Amino acid sequence: MQQFLTTQKTGSPMIPAFWYLVMIAVLVLLIYTSVKYYRNTHYQKTFRILQFIQLLILYAWYVGFQIPFSNSLPFYHCRLAMLAVLFLPDKWKSKQYFALLGASGAIFAIGYPVFDPYAFPHITSFSFLLGHYCLLVNSLVYLMKCYDKKLLKKSRIILYTFVLDLFLVGVNSVTGGNYGLMTHPPLIKGDNILINYLVVSTILSLALVLFDVIFQRRKTDHLSTLDT
Repeated sequence: MQQFLTTQKTGSPMIPAFWYLVMIAVLVLLIYTSVKYYRNTHYQKTFRILQFIQLLILYAWYVGFQIPFSNSLPFYHCRLAMLAVLFLPDKWKSKQYFALLGASGAIFAIGYPVFDPYAFPHITSFSFLLGHYCLLVNSLVYLMKCYDKKLLKKSRIILYTFVLDLFLVGVNSVTGGNYGLMTHPPLIKGDNILINYLVVSTILSLALVLFDVIFQRRKTDHLSTLDT
C-alpha cells in the first residue's frame, strides 16, 4: 500500500507487450459493450459510479499528500471530459463537445499511454487506466443516447478546441505543468509553445470533427431505419 500511495517519483513505468495488448483488448471490448448495452441502466450506472469513485480517490490523494498544482489540477483534456460527462446537463453544447473529446481522448490515451512517473502499481497508473476506460464508456453511452447533430457545428468544435488549448497554455505558464500535453507533447521534439499549441490543437480538432462525423452518420442512418 505504501508503494501504491507513494509520492516518490521514479520514472514512467514500462509496459510489456503482453499487457499493452491486454489494455487494447479491454478497450475494444468496452467499445463493443457500450454500443450494445448503451440503453442498459445498470451498465450506465456502473461506469458512472466507477468514474466518480476514481476521481474521488485520485483527488483525495492529491489533496492529502499536497501534490503541487503542476500535477494536481483537473486541467488535462480527459480529466475535464470526465467531469463534464458526469455532471453537465445532457442538452448542453459543452457536454456534447466533451463527450466527443472523451471518446476520442480515451482511445488515444490507451493507445499511446503516458503514465505519471511512479513505479507500477501506483494510484496514478491505476487511475489512468480505470479513468480512461470509464470515460470511454460514459462518453460513448452519452453520444449513443443523446447526440444531436444540430447542437454543435464543426466550426464551433474547432473554436472550442483552440480556445481550450489556449487556456491550458496559460495554466501551464502559471503552474509549470504539462496540462493537455501542451508543454511537452508526445512525438513532438522541442519546447516551442506556439508550435506545440498549433500542432496539438489541430490534431485534436481533426479527431473531434472525425468523431462528430461518425456519430452524425450513425444518427442519420438510425433515423432512416426508423422511417422505413
